[in-house]
Amino acid sequence: MRTQEFVLRSSSNPGGPFREFVRQQWNFSAPRSTREIEEYRVELSHVTVLELTIVPDISGAARASLKNLRLS
Repeated sequence: MRTQEFVLRSSSNPGGPFREFVRQQWNFSAPRSTREIEEYRVELSHVTVLELTIVPDISGAARASLKNLRLS
């Protein structure tokens, strides 16, 4: 079992400051929950930098992958 966290932040300036607009944690318990699919719709204006941080296991070392990221 592990807890994964991801954070989405944005900035209108490449040097910051950043504003966090999504933070989510998910508990994985193998073998039942091996994937997670999230869909968020947010309105952001004047954004020049979007940052995604994934922590695969907040209590230790693990791997994570991102299959798709769609922006429109």
